[in-house]
Amino acid sequence: MKNNWKEKLRERYSSGEFSGTVHQGNREMLKKVYGFSIAFGAISLTVISLITHFSLGPVRIVYYSFYILVGLIGLLLCYTKSGKYTPTIFAFFVSLVVFIIFSRSKPITESILIFLGFVISYEMLLDLNPLFYTPCLLLAEGSVFTLFALNIIPTREVISLSTFINFLIVNAIAIYISFWKRRVLLKRYRTEKKIKAEREKSEELLLNVLPRNIMEELRENGKAEPVSYDSVSVFFCEVMNFQKLASTTDASLLVNDLNDIYEFFDALVEKNFCVRIKTFGDVYMAVAGLPLPNPNHAECAVNCAKDFLSVIKYRNENSTVPVKVRIGISSGNAIAGIVGIKKYIYDVFGDTVNTASRMKNLSGEMEITVSESTYKLVKDNFDFCKQEAVEVKGKGLMETYVLK
Repeated sequence: MKNNWKEKLRERYSSGEFSGTVHQGNREMLKKVYGFSIAFGAISLTVISLITHFSLGPVRIVYYSFYILVGLIGLLLCYTKSGKYTPTIFAFFVSLVVFIIFSRSKPITESILIFLGFVISYEMLLDLNPLFYTPCLLLAEGSVFTLFALNIIPTREVISLSTFINFLIVNAIAIYISFWKRRVLLKRYRTEKKIKAEREKSEELLLNVLPRNIMEELRENGKAEPVSYDSVSVFFCEVMNFQKLASTTDASLLVNDLNDIYEFFDALVEKNFCVRIKTFGDVYMAVAGLPLPNPNHAECAVNCAKDFLSVIKYRNENSTVPVKVRIGISSGNAIAGIVGIKKYIYDVFGDTVNTASRMKNLSGEMEITVSESTYKLVKDNFDFCKQEAVEVKGKGLMETYVLK
C-alpha cells in the first residue's frame, strides 16, 4: 500500500517507451536552444562591436560571452553520452546563475520573474516529465531563497507578502500545466500506439491474402491494376482422400488437421520464393515468379512441391489419419490482379493456370506431374519420367512428366 501512490503516479505520468521518445526529442530541441544561445552571443558581440567601434566594455563582453560558453557546454552535453536529464539540469543551473547575475543589478522581483520565465519555458519547449520537472523547480527555487536567507545574494528590497503569494501562485500554475500537459501527451501517445498496433494487425491480415507490393499499391491508390507476367510457374496441390476422410472423421478435427497442413505449406512457399494464391477446400494453389519476376521460378516451384510431399510423408508417419496428395505444375504467361470490391482476392488467370490444374488431375497419388513447358525449364536439375501423351480437355494431346 505504501508504494501504491507511486505506482499510480508512474502509470499516469510515466511510460518507459514514451519517455525514451520524449528524451530524444528534448535532446534535439536543446541542441537548437544551445545553438541559438551561441548564435545570439556571437551575433550580439559582432553587431555591438561594429556599432561601438570595438568599445564593448568588460561587462558586455562577459555577458554575451556567457551565452556562447553556455551554448558550447550545452551542445557538448547533448552530443556526448551524458545522462538523459543532464542537458536539462544544466539548463536549470544556468537559469540559477543568470538569476544571481541579474539580482545584483536589478530589482529582486524582476530577477525572480526572469528566472520563472526561463524554467517555465523549459517545460513548454521540452515536454518534461512533471515527476522530474517539479522537484527540479522546487529545488532551484529553494536554492534561490536559501541564498537570500544566508545573505549570499544581498537584496536591495524586501519581498512583500503579496509578491511571495504571487510567486507561489505562478509556481502552482506552472506545476499544474506540466502535469496536465504530460497527461495529454501520454494519452495521445497511447492512443496513437493502439491505432498503430491495430493498423499493423490489419496489414498482417491483408498480407495473408495479398502480396505486400499489391497491398501498398491498394493503400496508396485505392486500387491495384492487373499485371501480365511473361513467365511464371503455377502449381496446385490437392488432398486426394479428403472426401473419404470427411465421411469418417470428425469435421472439426479434419478442418484443424487441414489447417495445420496448410500452415506448413505456407512456410514452405515462403522458403522457396513462391506466393500462396488461395486455398479452396482440399486444393492449395501457389505461384512462383510473381509479383516480383524470378528467372528460376520453375525450379522454385518444383522444389516447393518436393517439400510439400516430404512434409506429408513425415506427417503420415506420426498421424493416425494419413493424407494423400497430388501436385501439378505448369509454366508460362499469366495475368495477376485483384478480384472483388468489398472482399479483395488476389488471383491468377490464364492458360498456364488451367494447364497446371490439368496436370494436378493427371497426377497420381503422392506424385508431382509437370507440363512440357515446366520440364524444358528444369530438366537439367531434376530427374523425370516421361509419360505417354494424353488427351487433355481443351488442350489436345499433351506430353507430361512425373518427377522421380
